[in-house]
Amino acid sequence: MQELYHRLKRTFPLGELTEQRPDLAFLTLDREQLRPLLLHLRDQEGFTHLVLLTAIDWIEDDSFQLTYLLSDRTAPCDLGLRVMLPRKQASMESIHDIWPTAATY
Repeated sequence: MQELYHRLKRTFPLGELTEQRPDLAFLTLDREQLRPLLLHLRDQEGFTHLVLLTAIDWIEDDSFQLTYLLSDRTAPCDLGLRVMLPRKQASMESIHDIWPTAATY
């Protein structure tokens, strides 16, 4: 995951990488970077499956966290992308055109 992280960081402004285990890691990024990074991961890095999309309400921090979990089934490994949204601007562009299953969420 470290190798992928360093490769992505050359193109995208990313936050810290959190590795939960060797085949699962999470990145935090700004909302403006989500769509281009999702497309890159799908088209260039082999993360072809959207496992889930979920939200966490951080009431104390006055924000929401959206987490997009992607899977590279050939590796196999999973990468979670976390986007923090301020409560007063809690809207996000849909990704259903990238992964139609996202409309379920």
